[in-house]
Amino acid sequence: MAFAMRMQLNEEIIKKDSFKDMYINNKRNGFSFDVQLGYYRGHYLSDIDLLEVYIDGEKVDQEAVTFAYRNKELPVYKLKYAITEFWSQVEPATIHVIKKGGLAKGNHKIELKLMLRVPYMNIGPGHMYMPLDSGDVLDVRVEE
Repeated sequence: MAFAMRMQLNEEIIKKDSFKDMYINNKRNGFSFDVQLGYYRGHYLSDIDLLEVYIDGEKVDQEAVTFAYRNKELPVYKLKYAITEFWSQVEPATIHVIKKGGLAKGNHKIELKLMLRVPYMNIGPGHMYMPLDSGDVLDVRVEE
């Protein structure tokens, strides 16, 4: 992909105050954060072409990442089938990342790569649609 549209209408795509550790069986085993679309319109979840999470530059396995919105949680590979689930621009979704032991104590960079297609902006043959970059980076500090 040579280009992508980028419109950051919100100050934060990743909501900085939303970062939380996740606990499974009373043990820290991951984290979550909220994300809001950086575009003036909402999108169907099936318009998400890419959703990847990186921790300090290292890509997290897709099997460890889920997308939660309106009391539904989906693994990344199922988003393309969510053709009736509309993500409103004003409502954040939550990204869950399972990581045994959670993040180590110290500073970390969390990067979200989130690419959507704008289905009403046909830009070429073969069903090419305008790509929309709604990714962001979050610096976090883990104290424990």
